[in-house]
Amino acid sequence: MSLLLPALGIALAILLFAGLVVLGRRWRLRRRRILWEDALKQMCGAKHENRSLTPQDVAGRLGLSSDAMLRLTQALEQAGLVRSRAGRLELTEAGERLGHRVLRGHRLWEHYLSGDVQVPLDRLHREAERAEHRLAAHQVDALADHLGHPRTDPHGDAIPAADGSMQPPQHMPLSDWPLDRPAVVVHIEDEPQHGLRAALDAGLRPGTVLRIVGRSADSVTCETAAGPCRLPPAVAACIDVRAAAPGEDFAPPPATLATLPLGEQAEVVGLSDACTGLARRRLLDLGFTAGAPVRALLSSLDDATHAYEIRGTVIALRREQAERVLVRPLTERPAAATGRLPP
Repeated sequence: MSLLLPALGIALAILLFAGLVVLGRRWRLRRRRILWEDALKQMCGAKHENRSLTPQDVAGRLGLSSDAMLRLTQALEQAGLVRSRAGRLELTEAGERLGHRVLRGHRLWEHYLSGDVQVPLDRLHREAERAEHRLAAHQVDALADHLGHPRTDPHGDAIPAADGSMQPPQHMPLSDWPLDRPAVVVHIEDEPQHGLRAALDAGLRPGTVLRIVGRSADSVTCETAAGPCRLPPAVAACIDVRAAAPGEDFAPPPATLATLPLGEQAEVVGLSDACTGLARRRLLDLGFTAGAPVRALLSSLDDATHAYEIRGTVIALRREQAERVLVRPLTERPAAATGRLPP
């Protein structure tokens, strides 16, 4: 008995050590796979934009040292995923196929989070970065079916089709756009994060119509329907625009249900283009369809939730949900609002 206990302890220690070795190996393999996929995704995105990347470009995007990037390049070459030519990295057929799958999964997941889950635009990229490496090819295809095969993600980036094809970009950076020529925002780069945040704080989103009215060494001044805004040139370079088509002008943005004062009535005009997926279907099912009259009844103490009367039913909506409902205020005002449900 005295010999059995030490032997059991040694056996358990060996098993524990072996288990830790296996877990450590799995962790290293997973980290390597994620790093490979991140590099291939960057190269696929650049190829779509008719750009080639140097190893230094990829290292900067992934936050790698020169030695780490050299090891990564050698590993990708040995795996038959990339080729190095004249100081540039080129994808092989296998590398392009894998990179497109990751890029497609990332942008479809951003579309799902924005439409079905209502995640804010500045949080989409971080959440999709985690999900893209867990999505198998059949799951990406199922997600595309669920979303109706959208062509762009919420940032305006093209989403690859199942065969890897993408619609060619037809835009240019806002920093290069000429003065006094109407343009429409089609894409806001989500990396670096502070550039996206600055664009959103300035009221710029895909679909915003603007005109550059001033440019200097330290700012780009734009005019929008909401008023003027000034952007640092580095932020303007992260925003892509196209020429405004006839009919795309500086009309003031439509009112939303979130701005309807308590006690006042309005008519639903429709739902914003940003409202998609399950969120859109839920609002339609609740009766928020074009032409429906709606009245603001009361709000919560923190003003985060409002109650509305529509089609004889009282519905509570969060502010971000009410902002997706476009309305036309009615000229006739009802009795003064009390902020309480009617008796």
